[in-house]
Amino acid sequence: MAPRTGITRQALLEATAELIYQRGVTATGVDLIAERAGVTKRTLYQHFRSKDELVAASLSLRGEVALELVGQAVATRARRTGQPAVLALFDVIERLLAGPAPAGCALLNASLELADPDHPASRAARQKLTARNELVARLLREAGVADAELAGELALLVDGAFATGGAHRDPSAAVRAKRAAAHLIDWYRATAATAAS
Repeated sequence: MAPRTGITRQALLEATAELIYQRGVTATGVDLIAERAGVTKRTLYQHFRSKDELVAASLSLRGEVALELVGQAVATRARRTGQPAVLALFDVIERLLAGPAPAGCALLNASLELADPDHPASRAARQKLTARNELVARLLREAGVADAELAGELALLVDGAFATGGAHRDPSAAVRAKRAAAHLIDWYRATAATAAS
């Protein structure tokens, strides 16, 4: 891929991510995406066969980058506070909801907006949400708890923090979700200790 082609493609992906986060998938047209990216509509279609393909690629990239950045932020927060990384994750979510991501999670938002589960963007979003669930499970294992059911419950709390916090523009949703996560982990450990004795 030529350097200019790569720059144009990146501009389209970034413009799409920004616009669909602000306006939603269906309310964002290709004319607006092309304008925001500083290209013609014809150029857009030279890079992506359809708006659906562009939105899917954009969500996939956004999810990948976000997961990496969240993982780094969680590790830093856990080191600074001494708390398990699985709980530090909720601190990071709270900061996101208070700042650059007040509308919650772009992946969840797109999944909920698009009725068709086979829409390319729905599939891309689900794939990245699954990767986030895997991150939650890994962080829980690092805290000494290898339980798939508990990992699923904590992943639900992560999604709930993003959804509720985004819907109400309320970062404290992550604080409440963190408290619930801590209670679940404590309950699991107490139950496991009782079963082992």
